[in-house]
Amino acid sequence: MMKEFKNIIYATDANFSKGEMNNLIKGYRGNSYLKTLVSEGDFIDFQVHIPQSGFYKIQISYALPGEQSLHRLSINDKCYGSLKFDAAESFTIEEISSLKLEEGMNSIKLSKQYGYINLDYIVIQEDKNYCVSRPEFTLSNQNSTVECKSLMSFFSKIYGKGILSGQHCNKASGSDLEYIKRVTGRLPAILGFDLLSYSSATETESSDFQCIDEIINNRGSVETAINWARNTDAIITLCWHWFSPMNGRDKSFYTKNTDFDLNRALISGTDENIIMIKDLDLIAEQLKRFRDNNIPILWRPLHEACGGWFWWGAHGKDAYIKLYRLMYDRYVHLHELNNLIWVWNSPDKDWYPGDDVVDINSIDYYAPLGDHGPLTVEFINTARMASASKPLALGENGPIPNPGILKTTETNWLWFMTWNNVINEVQWNTKEEHIDFFNHPYMINLEDIKKYK
Repeated sequence: MMKEFKNIIYATDANFSKGEMNNLIKGYRGNSYLKTLVSEGDFIDFQVHIPQSGFYKIQISYALPGEQSLHRLSINDKCYGSLKFDAAESFTIEEISSLKLEEGMNSIKLSKQYGYINLDYIVIQEDKNYCVSRPEFTLSNQNSTVECKSLMSFFSKIYGKGILSGQHCNKASGSDLEYIKRVTGRLPAILGFDLLSYSSATETESSDFQCIDEIINNRGSVETAINWARNTDAIITLCWHWFSPMNGRDKSFYTKNTDFDLNRALISGTDENIIMIKDLDLIAEQLKRFRDNNIPILWRPLHEACGGWFWWGAHGKDAYIKLYRLMYDRYVHLHELNNLIWVWNSPDKDWYPGDDVVDINSIDYYAPLGDHGPLTVEFINTARMASASKPLALGENGPIPNPGILKTTETNWLWFMTWNNVINEVQWNTKEEHIDFFNHPYMINLEDIKKYK
């Protein structure tokens, strides 16, 4: 029986691009600690020899008086996601568990995103509590359609056996899908479309060509999605870049392009409330077209709210949660849109609207160009948001996670969704990578769905 493994590596003994040895903050264990990840491009790389492949946890001793920072974690040069370090007046521990490390030498690297960090040491040891998670494939809406229940049952069957391929299409023509088909000979299992052109206030005097082009090419997306769903086994997911209901300029779903006051819109009877409800009902009519065709929809509304760059997140988490729950209540109980599977989308648990209005949790994460890591840290953090265990998905991605690494690390994302403007840019995913990934046995494409049903 192998002796329990535990290894401590001090920051001052690691490989780093730049760093300042210091001893001003008390409580460190080494001879000094390292102030590092200060400038763009900075990194610190801990080399550790692992005696046996398996799952390990990493503890990071750090201090950040009055600060907060975010840094990317890579293992063996593959992106695992980002670690947020909260303010800490003295040295404290940040722990990441359930990380697969291979026998032999492993690189554990932190790269600067924003802020800096004071590092004392890291500890790598076996994760004795590791076990494969099994989410609950239940639906929040008790009146969900047979098709929704069947789709969730399908998700349950494939869980841990592969990842569903996905591609977002901003254009109704679906040219992204044609590109993948020509390059790989395969089609994605999940097709993503946007309802941005179906908002009421898309026309503004300040709309530039890019905005007009996006709106015009998006029109007809509902018809395209219905056609795919009716004539193939394709699974449809929809998002909504909601043009501001009033006071908007150009691409008014961006906070910077609207003065729309969500807090006033949440007060019944205000002008803002009346026009916002009108927009919600307008989109509900489009979603009914799917319902009337017995098509289940992976509905991912009000995405990326905590970032603040979209108006629905610009007034804070409380207003956002009220809006999300208002939409859920109106769509489920008034419009009887029982064909929706509700996919929540945010990396911040403080914005979580509640287990009773969420079916699947998702995040959007763009790894560095050409980095096809499994994003295991993001998977773990997303899993912690709900009190009930929810299935997890990548709502948007740039580089496609390498399916072989996903399988090895047991990072069980349900699907990925490559965004439309990165699909044919080879710095994100080369043609060779597309061919390799879409033909990997762990990848579940449109052509593979039948064998799992």
